[in-house]
Amino acid sequence: MKAINCIIFLLLVALKSQAQNVMTSSPYSMFGIGELESGLYGQNAAMGGVSYGMRNNTLINIENPAGLTALESKRLLTELSIFLKNESYTSGGSSNQAFTGSFSALMLGGRVIPRWYTAVSLTPYSSVGYYFQSSQPVEGNPHENYDAAFTGSGGISKVTWSNAYLLSQHWSLGMNISYLFGNIVLSEQQSDLIVDRKMHARALYANFGIQYHRALNHDLSYTLGAVYGYRQKLDITNAKYIVNGNAHEKKKQRSQKQSLPQYFGIGGSLQCKKWTYALDYAFQQYSSLTSVDSRIEFRDVSECRIGACYFPNGYSSDGFWKQVAYKAGINVSSSYMTINGNTGLSLRFNAGLSLPVFRGRIDTSIFYDRMQLKKGTLNRDVIGATISFTLGEIFYHSKLK
Repeated sequence: MKAINCIIFLLLVALKSQAQNVMTSSPYSMFGIGELESGLYGQNAAMGGVSYGMRNNTLINIENPAGLTALESKRLLTELSIFLKNESYTSGGSSNQAFTGSFSALMLGGRVIPRWYTAVSLTPYSSVGYYFQSSQPVEGNPHENYDAAFTGSGGISKVTWSNAYLLSQHWSLGMNISYLFGNIVLSEQQSDLIVDRKMHARALYANFGIQYHRALNHDLSYTLGAVYGYRQKLDITNAKYIVNGNAHEKKKQRSQKQSLPQYFGIGGSLQCKKWTYALDYAFQQYSSLTSVDSRIEFRDVSECRIGACYFPNGYSSDGFWKQVAYKAGINVSSSYMTINGNTGLSLRFNAGLSLPVFRGRIDTSIFYDRMQLKKGTLNRDVIGATISFTLGEIFYHSKLK
């Protein structure tokens, strides 16, 4: 009962945190639905985020839910992740720097009955967080300027129910049913005039995964995986508020048309003695997103992740460091956004440790992420860390056999 109460408390804290936290300081999160979040949670963050072909008895794999069939059958696993990062942006001679950090994910997973495994999770999808000042030309008189302050906050969170079924010794199928929700507030202030645009977003959609796993011998095994998510409409309701001195006016706007991208991915992992090697490739059709700014255009993304893990897999009597897993990875992707036609690449390096603790593990990762668009349009440098704590509680004793 104490474990259940603790889980409920963590869920409430995480829900409140997802609703309030600032997960980015990027001025370009003002476009579209904000800056898309990835790599801020999970046991494999230190391996570049590889997931499609990953499975083990403590990994709550919501990226490819088919991997849930590897979970330990007699335990309920809880995973809580937090992050810290320092972001630096330069664009057109101006720069911006900020420090952010908060909860990033909460996951619960385990076996329900033989062959059926399930998990629930709360994770970020996108985030908005910025403040900057700019001099803008007066409409109808381009030779005169006025000073304006721009602020933005909020984002979109994702609640997911994941299910997996073990078809045979080698094959597993999985499906995620997700509900996206969130509020975004974009504000522009000019002297006594304040214009707020508030957006409420929501969507219900599903995505699917499959894995094939085979052990060739005691020290050698491999897993192949694939995922697919279809294009889904994202309902966004806009409301515009204008405050001029003491006068307050609300103007309703039409719903904004937006879509979640269609995507597919393939990946695999190879376990050879004490080493695990993994590779993922994903293609995401972000060109389905629409931009209300003529300078911004969204484009399709190709992403490649490579990761490796060395795990001595020692017993407690062998000493602490033989129970530690050592991880590293690289993530390379094209930018989902072009600014004035300029594209670029994002490159992330990760390294970390998986440390044993009582009835669980702590996975740590440090990362350096750099995105650079052509012609100096935007340079982003991020240095950060993630920590994920996984706890395994013995499931209720009356569980079905």
